Amino acid sequence: MADKSLSPVERLAVGLEGLIMTRLVPKDSPGPVFKWLFKVPVICYRISLPLFGSFVLLLTTTGRKSGKPRYTALEYRREPSGDVIIMAGWGGHTDWRRNIQADPHVRVQLGRKHYEALAKPLSDADVAAWLAEALRLNPASARIWSRWAGQPVHSDAPESLLRAARSFPSFRLKPLPGQNIP
Repeated sequence: MADKSLSPVERLAVGLEGLIMTRLVPKDSPGPVFKWLFKVPVICYRISLPLFGSFVLLLTTTGRKSGKPRYTALEYRREPSGDVIIMAGWGGHTDWRRNIQADPHVRVQLGRKHYEALAKPLSDADVAAWLAEALRLNPASARIWSRWAGQPVHSDAPESLLRAARSFPSFRLKPLPGQNIP
């Protein structure tokens, strides 16, 4: 059961995400249909219709080969400091992660607010703590994390969280000095 502090819409989104991520999305790669579906929030952001701003951000990286802007919609976690945490799926085999590794300077859009940031990799211990918090808020998400990690993930087994963390390369988006944090 999801955390009771979530709104009904957020609870519905969490439930739908669970269904999609455990039953429909291929584990090895999103495939063409889901690649297109995952672009829907990008399209909404690009036409100034940020419907997903409370839980999905728009990340702009610089293409490591092309040098062109590349846009990716990602779920995020907001830290009390104002920093944002993002996590790569598919074992980190994502273009946006490779782009960040080549150039960690990114642009972040949360709703209608934009800022420049530096993406800093998180340690496995930090990712494990993030997973523990996600499981605390939504214990049913253990099925999702276990599927994507390729091994059982349990909130009461710190070693399982640490092992799983290696499957989810994550980054802290630190606003550059002088940037207004939304």
